Amino acid sequence: MGVPKDTIVFADSGGFDFSAEEVDTTPEETLDTQRRLDADIYGTIDLPLSRENRDAENERRVNQSTQYALEASNQHNGDGFLFASVHGYDPETIRNNIRYLEKYGDFDGYALGSMVPIRTDYKKVTKLILSARQSTDKHLHVYGLGGLVYQPLLLYLGVDSFDSSAFIRSAGNRNYLIPGFGGEELRNIESLEYLPCPCPVCGERSLDEIREDRTALTQHNLWALATELRRFRYVAESDRNIEEYLDLRFQGNDVTQRAYETAKQQVRRLT
Repeated sequence: MGVPKDTIVFADSGGFDFSAEEVDTTPEETLDTQRRLDADIYGTIDLPLSRENRDAENERRVNQSTQYALEASNQHNGDGFLFASVHGYDPETIRNNIRYLEKYGDFDGYALGSMVPIRTDYKKVTKLILSARQSTDKHLHVYGLGGLVYQPLLLYLGVDSFDSSAFIRSAGNRNYLIPGFGGEELRNIESLEYLPCPCPVCGERSLDEIREDRTALTQHNLWALATELRRFRYVAESDRNIEEYLDLRFQGNDVTQRAYETAKQQVRRLT
């Protein structure tokens, strides 16, 4: 893909392919594929949960994902970092899962899954993430979340890394991501002569060119996420008050402001 050689590659198992179908691989086969990809981080096979499943089926998926992780731990030769995929729709399940995997496996970190189906339930998502963060000091990854709303929340909750296709999906909906503000449909900013972002994509193209080029819009949206991430890192590393920054960051949008207030209340109860 032409990325720099020091780019870190995280190869997960593609668990959502198994949402409705039987698993067609094994932990050993998955590790072999990840080695062939020359990945730096491996994610274990997982069976994501769904609100539409019966409790018994979701419990089976939690247990099976845990078993797959332990099998991967036994097969792993240490070529790359191994993250165990963890699932659960209540904090106790998340905590027990991580503690069990920590006791019986050998993992470099943990990856919290099944967040996408409940992503609009901010209170639930933040509780689950905090339960995972409290259960381990190792690297914590979150699958499937990471847009302009969730990215600063995840960082605030102590998440170390995350992945998301939000920048691609937003571009597909002609949604232009603006660091510090959120998304804006292109049709709402047609009167602007200059786009509000100076990234390498927008700096060389007009609004009409961006509108007609889905790839350019996707690239801009990725730049927007990177800008948001670097801004948060600057605030954290310069010893500024992160909560004061996020208070300003989420002003003006009732949904995101409520999400942040929910997260802040939970964090403060734990500190």
